[in-house]
Amino acid sequence: MTATQIREIDARCLNDYLATIPASDHRFFVRKVVSACGEGVKQKTFYNWKAGCCCIPDFCKKIIEKIAGCTVFPAELYDEK
Repeated sequence: MTATQIREIDARCLNDYLATIPASDHRFFVRKVVSACGEGVKQKTFYNWKAGCCCIPDFCKKIIEKIAGCTVFPAELYDEK
């Protein structure tokens, strides 16, 4: 699987999750994720993930799922076919 394919899947999964929460809560979710991910992740980075400009690191995917309280990035989407 290429980096481009992974970026597209990451962005689609993240956007699909964000579509399930009220738009007014997006900023709170983003802030929680950014603060939990640590010093190297800024809001701009989160929005780059959302736009599909870069891959989401695995440790950040785990943090996003922990904050979301559900599976956001199903493993079966990343299996090569």
